[in-house]
Amino acid sequence: MDIPEQTGAISADAPSALRPVSLFEQININVFWLANQFHWNAIIAVIIPSMVAKLLDPARKDINLPLVVIWGTLVAVVVNPLVGALSDYATFRLGRRRPFMLIGTVANVIVLVFFAFTPALNRGILLLSMAVLFFLLQFSNNLANSPWSAIIADKVPVQQRGLTAGINGVCLLLGTALGSVVAGLIVNKQDALPMYRNEIVQIFLLIAAVQTLVVAYTVLTVKEIPLPREQHVALQIRPFLRKFFFKPSRYPDLSWVLLARLLMMMGIWGVFYFLQYYADDVLHVAGEQFIGGVFLPVLLGAALPTSIIAGWVSDHWGRKGLVYLAGTVMTVVCILFIVLQNPTGALIAAVFFGIGYGAYTSVDWALVADALPPTDEAGKFLGIWSAMGILPQVIGISIGGILLQALQGMPNHFGYTVLFLVTIVYFALGTVVIFQVKGVK
Repeated sequence: MDIPEQTGAISADAPSALRPVSLFEQININVFWLANQFHWNAIIAVIIPSMVAKLLDPARKDINLPLVVIWGTLVAVVVNPLVGALSDYATFRLGRRRPFMLIGTVANVIVLVFFAFTPALNRGILLLSMAVLFFLLQFSNNLANSPWSAIIADKVPVQQRGLTAGINGVCLLLGTALGSVVAGLIVNKQDALPMYRNEIVQIFLLIAAVQTLVVAYTVLTVKEIPLPREQHVALQIRPFLRKFFFKPSRYPDLSWVLLARLLMMMGIWGVFYFLQYYADDVLHVAGEQFIGGVFLPVLLGAALPTSIIAGWVSDHWGRKGLVYLAGTVMTVVCILFIVLQNPTGALIAAVFFGIGYGAYTSVDWALVADALPPTDEAGKFLGIWSAMGILPQVIGISIGGILLQALQGMPNHFGYTVLFLVTIVYFALGTVVIFQVKGVK
């Protein structure tokens, strides 16, 4: 279905009229993403896989893990574009984006506190309880973060977006590293159950504290201009919902960018959730400690300088070349995972994957920002873009879980070989698709 373009402004600032922002302001805009990545990487890379393996049937962990996370991830696919678009029309005195961040974070912290005490529940209801809480965790967190995805488009002029996207990439990487390391140091499923329960309480309460402090800082330091009264638009539900459907031919560059992101994220998320089990079963090391404390820090340490440099480079030499480089490198890394099935080989692969991942994450936002249609609805389109990063979690983990469970017990860890071969297809297609983007260099 086609979306009628609205030329009436629903943006407090026109992109062409935005004043340059200082480095300090760019950091303040992006520091929320550090806390958000700390939150999610600790939970999905370490805590949830560990809880599923420790507290539920370990022989069914490959299929129980998707059963816990897919329902919450599905709701995030809906919440991101919907709330992002709603924020475009918001008339709060605090601005269009900050009120959603405040409300979502309060709800998010409450769910984190409930999650902290799930290990004490009866095992018969534990799978359902974890799935429900993960559902609420996704809903509340995405209520907070999806409108904030548009804050760069709201406040940063076009000529600074590459640098700001680079800072964004740095915050994402630092948050991811801190989340994995801290969770890996605290949580260990080899510990006795009473000690393990205390570890789960500690890590969830720590995540809640970090979210609270960083969101409070962001709300106080990043100011928004409320939508002027003359730009208020009456929200009509039916036309509003219709606008989420558009012909790809109307915005071809945006459509290709969204498809590329979907494919690239399929490759990343199809493997990411199972890294802890890969360490346990294939590398024969303690999964939480190796993935959280060694593998991911090495990967992110390699990604950090690439992310910083790539954002600046993309402003001067173009975005697409960095996507080609990133996709090629990450494709080759999957081959390394198949060939080098030992801890040293995994760390070598982590270095090269980090280089490709850092380049991709640093230009991913800038690429979609350049491809946005001139409709003054950045929140809506960036909400769809966010959903293209979340939907692959549902598809990727479902395919991965089915493959690993079905091929469990096959010699030479054949299930993981198949999983990495499928991931190669995702990365290759995601890289090729970017060739179709014509309006962005």
